[in-house]
Amino acid sequence: MGRTGWMLVAVCSALAFGMSGTFVKPVLDAGWSPGAGSIVRTGIGALILAVPTWRALRGRWHLVRRSWLGILLFGGVGIAGTQTAYFLAVSRIPVSTALMIEYLAPVLLVIATGLWLRRWPPLRVVAGAVLAMGGLALVLDLTGATALDPVGLAAACVAAVVCAVYFQLSATLPLPPLALTGLGFAVASVVSAVLGAIGLVPITVGSWSVNLFGSSVSALVPLAVVVLIATALAYTVEVAAASRIGARAASFLALTEVLFATVTAALVLGQIPGPMQAAGGIVLLVGVLLVASAPTAHVLPLPQDALPDAAASEAAPPHSALPRGDVAAAPRAHRGAGRRRTRAPVPRS
Repeated sequence: MGRTGWMLVAVCSALAFGMSGTFVKPVLDAGWSPGAGSIVRTGIGALILAVPTWRALRGRWHLVRRSWLGILLFGGVGIAGTQTAYFLAVSRIPVSTALMIEYLAPVLLVIATGLWLRRWPPLRVVAGAVLAMGGLALVLDLTGATALDPVGLAAACVAAVVCAVYFQLSATLPLPPLALTGLGFAVASVVSAVLGAIGLVPITVGSWSVNLFGSSVSALVPLAVVVLIATALAYTVEVAAASRIGARAASFLALTEVLFATVTAALVLGQIPGPMQAAGGIVLLVGVLLVASAPTAHVLPLPQDALPDAAASEAAPPHSALPRGDVAAAPRAHRGAGRRRTRAPVPRS
């Protein structure tokens, strides 16, 4: 499958992710805490992917040993941190607004990469980032006509930072997508449980009867949608796409989740955006297309402990290879990794 095909896969992942906030909202309204929702989401997701993860890592466990730090960051910060902060945000502000703020993450990646490498991305990427932020301003209605909960806004901002970590690691860690997702869920579940046990993140299980589509249903119904579609399926597909198109393109394509989530929230929760927010969504989409259409260029390096050596790179599946647009520019050490033991460079995006 070519780059365009994987970009479509990333959009499908965004569609699946877009159901998360909408279907978890009734559960949170029924008294469940964001921490409890996060543990259920990642815990059941880890159980579902346990056997597929084990099979995907057969003969490749050395990749886990060499990338242990990156896996801990991916699960503990990228997954657990993002989910908990996002669930807290949607419990206080509209789903679409929380997502718009969370997806400042792509712009943070662009800025961080430019500062780290001391060079700025192509003009097309900069223009797309500016348009995306302009669309964000419209969605947030910065004129003050709509009052937003400050705690919800702060939680959404935290989600943006940790989401940037998630996109970066999902594009660079040299593990099969299914295995990385399963291990990430396991780490996220443990981290969330520990934070709950020491009281940093409240863990409260509310009523098992929730209001969905105007009717009273079991909380298992929306939780099933969140776990099976918006978690296990969405994360696995997105990690696979990010490893092939790069962190920057994947993170900007993920912005389309805002549009999908807005439609879902309007249909399920009756949260219909106003004209200004609708215009902001269109402007944001134009920015996404500009950034995603630019050729991949570079990505932030991982910590040394998270990098595989040449043998690990040789054993890794095809998804961990450099994106197609960067193969020609790959250092000789990478292209000849199978012939001598040199540290392989991080895939660039």
